[in-house]
Amino acid sequence: MALGRIGAKRINDYDDASEDSVEAIQCRLHYEQTRDALLRSHWWRFARARETLSANTTAPTFEWTYAYDLPNDFLRMYLEPYEDNSSGFHKSPYTYSLEGKQLLSDESSMQIRYIRKVIDPNEFDPLFVEVLVLQLAIKLVMPLAQDKVLRREMQEELYGRGGLMAKVRAMDNAETNTLGRADRELWNDARVTSGNPLKNYS
Repeated sequence: MALGRIGAKRINDYDDASEDSVEAIQCRLHYEQTRDALLRSHWWRFARARETLSANTTAPTFEWTYAYDLPNDFLRMYLEPYEDNSSGFHKSPYTYSLEGKQLLSDESSMQIRYIRKVIDPNEFDPLFVEVLVLQLAIKLVMPLAQDKVLRREMQEELYGRGGLMAKVRAMDNAETNTLGRADRELWNDARVTSGNPLKNYS
């Protein structure tokens, strides 16, 4: 689809390393990096996952008490780890640090929500596909078509004011009407707002 946007020759099999056309080479060069960067750039609903982590038998050498191995498909933390509090009031986010492929903490148990690395295109949201196609086309247009005007037009279509990226993210964010236990606000969350934190609790 990205090749079609720039009028380049279609390739038969992305995974076939023997296909050595410049189109195939450029697609293999850019596809996975562009896909993963786009997944990390937003909390896509189709890419969200949750996991209860198991502590590694080897503790951190200093500062933290426990080390947890992150899932193999981990790309980005979604919100914060949280203590189990079904009421949602006075929830207390964990203190943690992400280092390499581990999460370090002083907590003896750890649950996370995260953005996973989705490889199967059949799992992609159709709107994610539209953004991915444009991002790929922008990267491919110069080495394959050498068309600066087309590149500028696609950049404006994707990133410009009211462009596809903003519309897709807004729509993805709007598709919920529920609050999980990690989403409910606390009275002390109001400290970061302009309102009076004690207004509703006096």
